[in-house]
Amino acid sequence: MIRLDAKHYHTLTFSPDEPVLAMILDQDARRFVVGVTAAFAGPDVMLEGVRLELSTWSTLRLQEHVQDRGCVTVEYLHDELAEICDFEMHDGEIRVSGFLRQAHGYVDLILQNPKMAVEYVAQREVRSREHKP
Repeated sequence: MIRLDAKHYHTLTFSPDEPVLAMILDQDARRFVVGVTAAFAGPDVMLEGVRLELSTWSTLRLQEHVQDRGCVTVEYLHDELAEICDFEMHDGEIRVSGFLRQAHGYVDLILQNPKMAVEYVAQREVRSREHKP
């Protein structure tokens, strides 16, 4: 696998059209790993066969979006993500959001000060209109 240079992390986006293939969330070990079919590094580069790992965070907050109640903090996820709809990085905080695979809920994983690594199998140029981050 090819490791994405950290200088490109801020350009990383995910599309709900690219499903999550596998996911591990080990809260005790402070490790979150997700494999997706593809992600984007900027508007013109598609990364294929992507593995995102976030680890050694200082805090993790899990929020489930509940109808008529808004966001509710939960202790653990009862299912894995089906896709990543939002991925945001701000001031040491990373937010990964998406729909759960079988529970059909929408959740936010908010990690404070995580260590991040991104690996991929291949990359290809795409027209910028094919994907709008």
